[in-house]
Amino acid sequence: MEEAMEDIAAYEYVAIFDADFDPEPDFLLKTVVYLRDNPAAGFAQARWVYTNGDESVLTRVQEISLNYHIRCEQYARHAADVFFNFNGTAGVWRRACIEDAGGWNHRTTVEDMDLSLRAYLRGWKFIFLDDVTCPNEIPACYDAFRKQQHRWSCGPMQLWRAATTAVWTAKDVPFAKKCYLVVFFFGTRMFATHVVSFFLYCVLIPLCATAPEVTIPFWALVYAPVLVTLSTIAFTPRGWRVAAQYVLFENAMCIVKLTAMLAGLLHWSNAHEWVVTTKLGRFVDKVKRSEVGVKAKAAAKRVAASVPEKLKRARKVYARELCMGAFFLSCGLYGVCVHAMWYYAIFLCAQGVVFLAFGLNYVDGR
Repeated sequence: MEEAMEDIAAYEYVAIFDADFDPEPDFLLKTVVYLRDNPAAGFAQARWVYTNGDESVLTRVQEISLNYHIRCEQYARHAADVFFNFNGTAGVWRRACIEDAGGWNHRTTVEDMDLSLRAYLRGWKFIFLDDVTCPNEIPACYDAFRKQQHRWSCGPMQLWRAATTAVWTAKDVPFAKKCYLVVFFFGTRMFATHVVSFFLYCVLIPLCATAPEVTIPFWALVYAPVLVTLSTIAFTPRGWRVAAQYVLFENAMCIVKLTAMLAGLLHWSNAHEWVVTTKLGRFVDKVKRSEVGVKAKAAAKRVAASVPEKLKRARKVYARELCMGAFFLSCGLYGVCVHAMWYYAIFLCAQGVVFLAFGLNYVDGR
């Protein structure tokens, strides 16, 4: 994006799309008008919709999570006139806003959020368009999903650490909104939620099965998680059908998100790891039917034919998820055999199986 700025020097607005996004022909007509009529608006963000949400349980769970973020969090932040970030694609920026904020910066793995924050601190406003949508593809491979979540969990922590001083010293932002940014947006949503989820689901509940003297209040064990789950799946049609899988999959990602978050806060060596999220491209019909799509498919077949059969059969495994799976199954079996705690064991064994499936890479939509 930084390299492209010279090529758009003569243009007032910049539309940004990832390769798998397929905007409608009238996308610019629906979005640019909001920037044209609002000189203080820095960007207009369209709502994402997904072409392969029903491909597998993995994509269905991602659809629930993304819908909650886009349709609830982003919409609510815009309605409340507090900071919300550009989602990296499916939006239109005012070029003057990008330049006023200092341009694209590579200090974090979430340069879209970084640019949004710097523009916000300069007094720019943002617009979320719930009625303007753009289809795209959800990662169907666990490895791609895992790397994406690492980047999305690590980057905000890098930005929190790098930009806190700038937030407190910003002249164009009221004190209450500064508190929201530092305490709630970064401190609570980006940091505390991962910590609480990990220690509740991955530490305390397994301990309760092995040590009955350790207890969790019923409201924290049942009512609160059920309420959070119901409020999340409400933004996805028929999301209730995979509510249980959603909870188990989200718990299984806790270890990835927590370690990524710590990497960003503590500047670990993998903090700046940035890998393009792999998309299978099976659901962008317009591209598949085009001449380019036909040629690309033929080229992919030739490349696949040249790959040795041994490499095709190779399946990547993940040690952290396997260790967590073994830990959960051990705690569940111990709780049943020693303390007859069946109610904990059912959850622990189910969660352990999901951890093992993630660790052995058996959740792909392939």
